[in-house]
Amino acid sequence: MGVYHFMLSRLNRVKYKYQLAVVLLLLINTVLVILIFRAFNNAYPSASRRFDYKQEVARDLAEYNYRLATELNVLNQPAVQEALAGFNYDVEVATSSDELTQIILNQGRRIQEIILREAENKLFDEIVALVNQDQNVQKTRDSLHLSLRINEGLIHTIPDNYLLPATMAKIKEVVARGQLSERSIEMELSEGTARLVTPYNPAEHLQSLTEELDALRLRYHELRVAAGLAEMTGSGIIVHMYDEEGGTTANPIIHDADIRDVVNELFGSGALGIAVGGQRLIVTSSIRCSGSLIKVNDKLITVNPVEIQAIGDSELLISGLDIIRTSMEVKRGIRFEISRSDSLILPAYVRSSQ
Repeated sequence: MGVYHFMLSRLNRVKYKYQLAVVLLLLINTVLVILIFRAFNNAYPSASRRFDYKQEVARDLAEYNYRLATELNVLNQPAVQEALAGFNYDVEVATSSDELTQIILNQGRRIQEIILREAENKLFDEIVALVNQDQNVQKTRDSLHLSLRINEGLIHTIPDNYLLPATMAKIKEVVARGQLSERSIEMELSEGTARLVTPYNPAEHLQSLTEELDALRLRYHELRVAAGLAEMTGSGIIVHMYDEEGGTTANPIIHDADIRDVVNELFGSGALGIAVGGQRLIVTSSIRCSGSLIKVNDKLITVNPVEIQAIGDSELLISGLDIIRTSMEVKRGIRFEISRSDSLILPAYVRSSQ
């Protein structure tokens, strides 16, 4: 009996250690699964997380531009206020991650250019005001062209030494505060008053035209995407519509009017673009029955299921289909399958050759 109890006790200890090892192994596996899941989420964030992150980046950029305008004392300039307000408004009404990206890239740099330009113009206005206080200028009656050449903090006038030393000292203070370098300020003097003249600079003019052309090209592409004439990418939902299983009459079968109703609900819920059966919808698209078949843009599409892809806020799109989905499923047996996707690609509209 003593040997038996000893063996039983030893067996129980071995069994306990085995159970403990299994529990530890399960805990380790659970921790690893959690770590892998978190790493995957960080590497492949969802559409909503990407949108929230970019919205935060956009707001940080808006705050930076606000501070920059404040530091340069141009926050009250109408052009700066308009640019900042427009940026904030566009960020708040944006509905997709791609839209936010375009706002950040396109408007972020433009706002900073406006702030710096207004700050420079304000410094130029201060310099012109100082020149107008100069007694030599006030005595000028004939027309005269006055140039201020700034080079690494040194200022020269053409004609030489035209301004009084006291005026030059004040101008140097403005130049130092504004960190102006390698600049030429051109002024016309007449009847004791100086006014700023903007010289024609071919290089700056060409740069301005190039930037304007790039902006127009980008806007043209965005309009083509929105109109359905170019491919659209983004997050959204995929809807599959099935006839009632075993249905033989007209009522449980999907018709063109059913698809149009679903499409209208999706657009009403904020869809940026929709494709039905692989056919991109535009303002002139048609969805109609041809006997027992369905044509979209005059092209036959696959039915049972009818596939509808829509790019936009997935939560809003799914919510927008609740009523029509329930009605079709309860009254007619038509079945819906709806799934979310973070990477939809809607093809461009192609004119039918039929």
